[in-house]
Amino acid sequence: MKRAEGVLEFTDRLQVAAAPAAAVERELHLLIFALGPEPYAVPVAMVREVVRVADITRVPDAPLHIRGVMNLRGRVLPVVELRTRLGLEAAALTPASRVVVAEVRGRIVGYLVDRVVQITRLGEGSVLDAPEEVRTGSADAITAVARRGDQLLRLLALERVLTAGD
Repeated sequence: MKRAEGVLEFTDRLQVAAAPAAAVERELHLLIFALGPEPYAVPVAMVREVVRVADITRVPDAPLHIRGVMNLRGRVLPVVELRTRLGLEAAALTPASRVVVAEVRGRIVGYLVDRVVQITRLGEGSVLDAPEEVRTGSADAITAVARRGDQLLRLLALERVLTAGD
């Protein structure tokens, strides 16, 4: 009998140990890239790949923010220049320039960035909605800001990048 009580006590302790602790904070997986000195981020789930910048062919009469198209393994990829789309000055291509290839509304689109910094995870608690004052015109694509150490990341909605200001 004594042995049976020991097993019951053990199972009771297991149940107490397995009881849900405080809610676990969800993490966001983000690709961080830079436009000039400023860091931006997008959800990794939207990103298909990051590629070096190949020859980009300008398309006549395309909007300024459409840098052109490039050949990505036989597929014609439209390339959006994030800098000009967000109201920044266009930058010259450098060896660090990259095209972030993402799927948006069922289409594959490339986004030209100055450089890719890293992939990271951040707790949702470090993310704040973007202030209403910065969510106008082309900046409407900035949906939130996240604290990462002493740095503030601007979180972009890639779908809004394509439609912001239209």
